[in-house]
Amino acid sequence: MTGAMPTMARKGAAPGVVSALAATMLTQAMVAMAVSAVPVLAPALAETYGVRAGAVGFYSSLAFAGAIVCVLFGGALARRFGALRCSQAALCAAGAALALSAAAPLAGIAALAVATGMGYGLATPAASHILARVAPAHRRGVVLSLKQSAVPLGGLLAGLAAPALAAAFGWRGALVCIAGALPAAAVCIAPLRARLDDDRAPDFPLSARTPLRAVAYVLGHPGLRRLTVAAFSFAAVQSSVFAVSVAWLVEAGELTLARAGLVFAVMQAAGATARVAFGWLSDRTGGALLMLRFFAFGMALVLLAAAGLDSSWPFAAMAGFAALAGLVVAGWPGVYLAEILRAVPADRVGVATGGTVGFSFLGVVAGPAAFSALVAAGGWPLAFVSFAVFAALAGATLRPGRKRDQTLKRKRMTSPSRTS
Repeated sequence: MTGAMPTMARKGAAPGVVSALAATMLTQAMVAMAVSAVPVLAPALAETYGVRAGAVGFYSSLAFAGAIVCVLFGGALARRFGALRCSQAALCAAGAALALSAAAPLAGIAALAVATGMGYGLATPAASHILARVAPAHRRGVVLSLKQSAVPLGGLLAGLAAPALAAAFGWRGALVCIAGALPAAAVCIAPLRARLDDDRAPDFPLSARTPLRAVAYVLGHPGLRRLTVAAFSFAAVQSSVFAVSVAWLVEAGELTLARAGLVFAVMQAAGATARVAFGWLSDRTGGALLMLRFFAFGMALVLLAAAGLDSSWPFAAMAGFAALAGLVVAGWPGVYLAEILRAVPADRVGVATGGTVGFSFLGVVAGPAAFSALVAAGGWPLAFVSFAVFAALAGATLRPGRKRDQTLKRKRMTSPSRTS
């Protein structure tokens, strides 16, 4: 490690952690709400187009196929144009695509899912670039978890707002209303650009090899490789659960769209709380690998329980189970992202985040589509049990490497970039 991190930290201290965190959280919440809007309204769209609501996983997979393109370029784009400017572009792109979806045929909605996801993907490395400059080293787990908590908060907003707006204006009107919030958020964060984009490098190279460099950097870094395997598996499970929850509650639990949206909102609220709590715990203990194993086996148990849900469950039991599921399925990203910041110098955070999150987005692309295919083949129980086995296998691969972990810990403790 070099002294790059403290240098950047001093330079980036001026904007302040609070304003930077507020801007990144607002951005993440809005783009997350955009990609969650169609899945939340899936039962209404299914009725309009004559398809099964459980097929909504294919929409989410398409959205994150678009996201993966932008997340791989995101580190370089943030360096060249400024991370705050990239955040504004992400908001406007996702908002425009969602608004157009309201007037599109089914095939058009599928195509626009890619564009909506591109906005989501661009926001992630931009946010990490901003926070890497302002977050104290000993508080990165909490700061990154707070930022990541905005993702389920965006889902919570979609779960509460989309059904209510659909009841008032129809599902098309609901999409337009939600889409309008995104460019408004871009205007709100504009005053911070001069301070947060003062490190942009207009001559920073962009080329077709940029994503390959990010991937090569991740694969060549021992610590990042292990995080990447976990992120791929966890992202596949999380994205699948979030994508199909409302459709599952309506079909298997026989809830109304409004009540299913409320249960979905409970799940998202629990996920947001869990991300902050586990990020704080990660800062306190440094036991990321043990925590990731906990998430893996916790996901497996929750998915097995979900296979047995039916209309005999009381509404309170469904809501309580959703809270538990949100905690286990969504609590991991802050721990994972904080480990990235611990593993690399500050000037490589954007590239490392882009590369590792790119692999996690591969899980997000593959997961929901595979889940929907399993639902079509054998129903909800088959899909949940299959993904429970997948989560357990992911946990089994996260074997503790005590000797190597202790060596890395000693290096971090003695590195000038960690102790200054």
